[in-house]
Amino acid sequence: MLGRSREIILKIAAGAVIGLFLLDRVILSPAIAAWKSQGERLSQIREKVKRGRQLMEREQSLRARWEEMQHSDLADDMSTSEGEVFKAIGRWTRDSRITFTSLTPQWRNHDAGFDTFECRAAVTGDQESLGRLLYEIETDPLPARIEECELSTRDNKGQLLGLSLRISFVSLNSHAGLPK
Repeated sequence: MLGRSREIILKIAAGAVIGLFLLDRVILSPAIAAWKSQGERLSQIREKVKRGRQLMEREQSLRARWEEMQHSDLADDMSTSEGEVFKAIGRWTRDSRITFTSLTPQWRNHDAGFDTFECRAAVTGDQESLGRLLYEIETDPLPARIEECELSTRDNKGQLLGLSLRISFVSLNSHAGLPK
């Protein structure tokens, strides 16, 4: 009798273990995974809502900045645009007291609704004048961006420095559907 009850208890225990295993595999594990997935999705949605609210709070300043960018881009006419860029380069040269050793301009067309007028330049000067040149480029009203910048020394003492730059100027294409 004792052997028979022990056998029944072992069968019940084995059935309970198998039942708990199946309960875990079929119900608990998928439910926990779904809760984690849902939590991650909710976290992503909360982040998107937060970014959306920040954009809405900054809407007026962003629209004002976009309006300013549309009015400060290069002219539609290529030769006028090039003239604006070369006048700016002349201002930068005068204000920063540097010397351009080479300047290579090139137009690049982009499918994204804008063109860029790129200038590769090599300049020489001391540390202060090269710093002033970078400041002049970044604060100029023209839509200029320094794409590449490499600094090297031209003498043993490091007093005369060389700077290689690639500067791009943006021109929004009115024919690309962007409002000007």
